[in-house]
Amino acid sequence: MGKLLRGTAAFVAFLAAAGPAAAHAEAPSGQWGIIRDAPRDSYDAVTVTPGGGVWVAGTRGTESLLLKGRTTFKRVAGPGFRVKKLASASDTRVWAFGASRYARWDGKRWQVKRWTHGRVDQAYSIGKNLWVIENANTFSAASGAGWKATSTLRRLVGSTWRKVPTPIVVKGLDGRWAAGSVRGKAALARWSGTAWRTYALPAVPVAHPGQVSELTDVAVDGETGRVMAVGWVAWPCGGAKYCGETLLLTGPLSEPTLEVRSGLGVQPSAQAVPDERGGAWVVPNPKSGGLLHIRTESVEPGVLPAPKNRKASVRGIAIWPENGSLWAVGSAIWARRP
Repeated sequence: MGKLLRGTAAFVAFLAAAGPAAAHAEAPSGQWGIIRDAPRDSYDAVTVTPGGGVWVAGTRGTESLLLKGRTTFKRVAGPGFRVKKLASASDTRVWAFGASRYARWDGKRWQVKRWTHGRVDQAYSIGKNLWVIENANTFSAASGAGWKATSTLRRLVGSTWRKVPTPIVVKGLDGRWAAGSVRGKAALARWSGTAWRTYALPAVPVAHPGQVSELTDVAVDGETGRVMAVGWVAWPCGGAKYCGETLLLTGPLSEPTLEVRSGLGVQPSAQAVPDERGGAWVVPNPKSGGLLHIRTESVEPGVLPAPKNRKASVRGIAIWPENGSLWAVGSAIWARRP
């Protein structure tokens, strides 16, 4: 968790391996490869439509950038503002969120509206629901033991973004599931179709006085019923310093296991997506090119190939459930074919 977590939580740097410098490089099946590497480009968000179309938002120098493709990408007209988050319900229903505006792509043009709420940290199109998590905070040394988790969850109802009451402070969603915390302890909630309900979890292992914990994202496999959630625990370890470790929630939903692990380098903004095989892919730290693959029986660290003359960093990850292909964006665009 950055500089504030030391000792047992010392961040394990993922050394980026040298990767192909040219755009459109193909990687062998089951391996990550660089699809696009443009020196002036930086990518912030990615979404994959149910039909397999990949949208990527970012910047080129000081200009906003929006790309669309499958195996190669071309620049397309954006909504007229810098897009920071993307979500998609179909090939002709793509949502883009900026600082003060948001827009919907209807297959032909962007319909732009004002955004009058807080900072959008995550956006999800799940079934008939469009959700956003806004103003989510992260643990920091400055707040220490007095830290209090905050966020707001909104759902689009008709043309109105309604604030939705939640029994937990939500930091990540997947399907009907939400990950977060309650009064400084990691927690999970489930959407009934009309309301969110707390879902009972095993007690978080407590090894240190003043310990706080949180789940930052969740991935649930619809076929196997397995849950994979990632988060952290932290505790004071001298003066204003805090130590911490990774918190993993894995196993069947009927009997999941909470485990504290060291050496995985998970930050308070870690993202997770299901791998469609009963596991999940995790971006532990958006400033590095490291990944974690949580399998049913193991957790495997890995790295993304580095762009030419730059370090690998990952700010977004998405999966196409139809065939299990994965996409990651940050300092480049990567893909992993099944």
